Amino acid sequence: MPLPNYSTPFTIAQVIDRIVRSGRITRVDENYFLHAMVAGTPLSHEEQSQVRNLFDRLQMGLLQVVD
Repeated sequence: MPLPNYSTPFTIAQVIDRIVRSGRITRVDENYFLHAMVAGTPLSHEEQSQVRNLFDRLQMGLLQVVD
């Protein structure tokens, strides 16, 4: 499966949905979240909840980390 290209704007919800559906998170995804965290726009409560849910899935082993 080719790595996603985030040169076009995606919402956090879209990225999380793709990760959850595929069961995989990549370095590109990680970089996307890092950039989102340091961006000037704060995350909404809903986005924060979605990110927490994603990290919970990681901790439970429900997502495969791939390069």
